[in-house]
Amino acid sequence: MNTRLKLLKTNAAICFNKMCKVKQPKPNYINIKINGQKPQDKKTTTKAISFRINQEIKFLYRKKQHLNHRLYYIHLENAHQYNGTWQHIQKCIDEQTSRPMDNLYHRLNKKLEALTNQTSNKHNNNENTSKFQSRLINLPNMKFTREQIQTLSLGRIYPTEQEPKKYINELTMDTENAVRLLEPKIQNTYRYLADKKIKHNLRTNRQNTLHKRYQYNLAN
Repeated sequence: MNTRLKLLKTNAAICFNKMCKVKQPKPNYINIKINGQKPQDKKTTTKAISFRINQEIKFLYRKKQHLNHRLYYIHLENAHQYNGTWQHIQKCIDEQTSRPMDNLYHRLNKKLEALTNQTSNKHNNNENTSKFQSRLINLPNMKFTREQIQTLSLGRIYPTEQEPKKYINELTMDTENAVRLLEPKIQNTYRYLADKKIKHNLRTNRQNTLHKRYQYNLAN
């Protein structure tokens, strides 16, 4: 259970750092200060922070790989030792780790929001100085965070990228319908090629981190 929890926490840390890289707030663990207010000074600071975040992400991925290997052998050992009951034990472990991970993601989201607000306040208040009218009209006067307002301002038809496993079934059905329109003699050939391509996409494609954040904001 401890190894599983460490792996999940590492995944959460990777997600947090990726969002810091996209939204460009400075995490608290970075202590980089360059004197000067010239554009080149600010550019150097931004690049130094980005480099430090990249190094942190690389370290976390190495840690994740180590924990994955360790967890794999633990699963094999327990599956052999608790033959027939390991699935129930694993389910119990997943349930016990879900609550602390929900709390962790909640804290990280609040931390990211606070860092983003600090970064926005240090720069000019774009919402007050903008010459364009906001897309968002809050009729019921609900309270939204700055990040939620930015997400909603993208518009109702903004195409957020989905995780591959969420649309793979629909893609498979559409591909099969298209293959059935071909001549029967060549259907199996194209069915094999399509299956190979879909499996490759499922294995290699990754959802954009920023789009994951958009979906989180819309769900909340």
